[in-house]
Amino acid sequence: MLKLVIAFLLSSFSLSLYAADTSVPDVRKIALPGTVALTFDDGPNPVYTRQILAILKKYNIKATFFMVGTNAQKYPDVVKEIHEQGHVIANHSLTHPMLTKVSEAQLQKEIAMPSEIIDGIIGIKPKCLRYPFGASNEHVRAEIRAHGMMPTPMGFNSFDYDRPGKEKIVSWVLKNIYSKQVILMHDGYDKREQTVAALPEIIEGIQKKGLGFSTICG
Repeated sequence: MLKLVIAFLLSSFSLSLYAADTSVPDVRKIALPGTVALTFDDGPNPVYTRQILAILKKYNIKATFFMVGTNAQKYPDVVKEIHEQGHVIANHSLTHPMLTKVSEAQLQKEIAMPSEIIDGIIGIKPKCLRYPFGASNEHVRAEIRAHGMMPTPMGFNSFDYDRPGKEKIVSWVLKNIYSKQVILMHDGYDKREQTVAALPEIIEGIQKKGLGFSTICG
């Protein structure tokens, strides 16, 4: 019995090393009234993220980038560029698994390590974690909060990762746009050409509807 108690205490202590910060920042998870929030998942990518940054700069728009920790570690210069251009950087797990399906030890790493990587690059820890695939449960959300971040859903899904064609991406987003909406798009991994091509028309279409742009998780 004593051995079981000791083992439990050691296990709890080990997990607490990852979850030392229990303060959750007071941040917005929706766009400001009269605006929408453009968000980009799975990056950074040295090609597509930079193309997206150039478009955002042209239209003087700030966005929120939910980064995969391994990609941030691989492309620190792109992380710095995003930060220096005034965009918000947030956490999107370490390796992009379904957090509801991983072991407890892996869950802690998936939540904690991306924040440490990003902090090491720009000196700021993310305030939000968007769980991959929109998959979460009470335990996952509690662990995200235990690490000092706000659990964040995906928002309106543009389905750009399906690569249905630029025109379909633009039409789908603009047909469903409204004030305070958060739009999910992707800059990470590969084959994001359609997202890049669609982005200017999406931005101009939103502007024609009289809406502006804001960030979340900043």
